Amino acid sequence: MSGSIASYDQLVRQVEALKKENSHLRRELEDNSNHLSKLENETSDMKEVLKHLQGKLEQEARVMVSSGQTEVLDQLKALQMDISSLYNLKFAPEVAGVGRSAEDNPAPAPAPHRDGTGDLGRATFRMLEELDRER
Repeated sequence: MSGSIASYDQLVRQVEALKKENSHLRRELEDNSNHLSKLENETSDMKEVLKHLQGKLEQEARVMVSSGQTEVLDQLKALQMDISSLYNLKFAPEVAGVGRSAEDNPAPAPAPHRDGTGDLGRATFRMLEELDRER
């Protein structure tokens, strides 16, 4: 009989340990869910800022075209293409194949520009990578 009591006590300890682990995992899942929600909100806010900036760029472009400054307009178009391609490279694969990392889909470096906007594109790309790692 003492063997069955020891066996019962051991099962009780195992159940308690599993309950603790389950509680810990639930808390961790809740924390991760809260963190993900925060990142989604930040991403949404960043999209709004980018839309606003794009609108300002388009407005500036119209002013430049009307004043004959087409060289700067060409540079702005190149910058917009860099930003759009970076966004597509960074977020389109996640829709098609969730869970892929940057190592699975290496992105080509943005094309350099004679005016230095390639540096801005690379900086933007690094920021997107950092946000992806946080997520």
